Amino acid sequence: MQFAESAPENEKLYGWDDEHSTVVKAIRKAQEKIEHFKAHQGFTGQAGDAMSAEAVRAFNRFNGQANFYLTGMSYYVEARRAIMLASEEARQLSPTLLDPMTEAMRDVATVTIPVASNFGLPGQLVNSLAVTGAAYFDAVEAQANAQREAKSTEIIERLESTMNNLSSRLTAHTQTGADTGTETGGSGWEPIPEIPKSSADALKNGHISISPYEGGAYGRSRSDAYGNADLRGADSGLYPGGYDNGEGVNQRVMQSPRLPSRYFPEGEAGSRTNPITDPQDLMDMDLLHTRVNGDRHANGVIGGHTPAPPIDRDHPLWGLNASRAAESQTAGRLGGIGVMGAGALGLRGAARMGSASMGAMGRLGGGGTGSLGTAGAGALGRGGATAGASTLRTGSYSGTGMGTYTPPGSGKSAGGAGQGTSAGQRGGFMGASGAGAGGSKDEKKRQRRKYEAFRVEDEDDDALPRGYVNPQSQTYGTDKDITPARRRDDGWDPNQW
Repeated sequence: MQFAESAPENEKLYGWDDEHSTVVKAIRKAQEKIEHFKAHQGFTGQAGDAMSAEAVRAFNRFNGQANFYLTGMSYYVEARRAIMLASEEARQLSPTLLDPMTEAMRDVATVTIPVASNFGLPGQLVNSLAVTGAAYFDAVEAQANAQREAKSTEIIERLESTMNNLSSRLTAHTQTGADTGTETGGSGWEPIPEIPKSSADALKNGHISISPYEGGAYGRSRSDAYGNADLRGADSGLYPGGYDNGEGVNQRVMQSPRLPSRYFPEGEAGSRTNPITDPQDLMDMDLLHTRVNGDRHANGVIGGHTPAPPIDRDHPLWGLNASRAAESQTAGRLGGIGVMGAGALGLRGAARMGSASMGAMGRLGGGGTGSLGTAGAGALGRGGATAGASTLRTGSYSGTGMGTYTPPGSGKSAGGAGQGTSAGQRGGFMGASGAGAGGSKDEKKRQRRKYEAFRVEDEDDDALPRGYVNPQSQTYGTDKDITPARRRDDGWDPNQW
């Protein structure tokens, strides 16, 4: 990110701050000499009055020049502050698009995405969508890149707007010139509205003070984490379903009725036996603010996974998801297959984050769309060629905390409500594919009661429907030849059963 890397050059200007102190001291010294001359000029009568009047005019001229100089320095200080704060805000963007836990979900068989809060979509008893881990990973990665690019653009546009405003006002101030009139030249200095009082007082005293905890003309600062401080909580409003903050199970949620996940009929796209495999089909949903794989209850959600935001590297989800990935990696080593794809969970995530494969594209983008201030707006975007390799069409992010998602090709916003689009906007798998998508009640009954027999040929590997499990695969023998297990010590630990 070229802008954030070159911004520290701005700090070299601190070496010239002593020049301001020299100018202020010279102005004060001149004013003191004029005051001394006025008090001790030695003339009386008309000559004395004329000398005193000339001293007043000279004092006003010096005051006017001093005020003119201090106002110009105010614009200079605020311009330096804007560059400093914009570069710090750019560094808030994460150098990696995805956290380790989200990286690891690529190896998960299926991911359950909530598409309705309670009873399901209109006309369908469906409130959950099954997708493959790979499709979920690719969709989240694409949306994370889109959000980070949007935030990068917003930072640059904010900086440019601030600098252009300061520049135009400084130009007008310079053209107007110093006010050295007899009536107004001696009035006190009025700082520009944007400069904080502490900086204005420092300027008058001959010092330049630029605190990163005061927003000034830029409007954001460290004091509010550049607008992110109030957006990091699970109850911030950006996450309609909240997120697992690691504080343990909420008993109020646990004791409320459980809401079962209702999928499309088996065999249809989005069902458990036929999960969505195309990440493009997920682009109508805001996955970055959606809590997946959660145990839903009437009073909330228990567990589940929420991706860490790529626009705020200090968000709690980065630490939470990193620790959960480490725990799952340990479980994979100890238990063989562990949780969520087991041994590949943390190891694959760590490998992907440091590799140059497709999974690592854009981690530290050097050129192309990923270099802020070059060919693209992204402060930390994907690097060069691989950035354009994706064919996914993502929506756009905007608003507070980049929490408003607009699906691709739609003028409507999904808001910060995660899956907040209507059923008709969710792509092909959310249209008329469900068993209850349309038709009369009798037709729906016939569809629900319709069974299709099939034969399995041993030589045909594709004869079985996807997801079919042989009911005899877990049994052995018949009811006539099954006998109780022998009660002899075979060396196995009975506790493991």
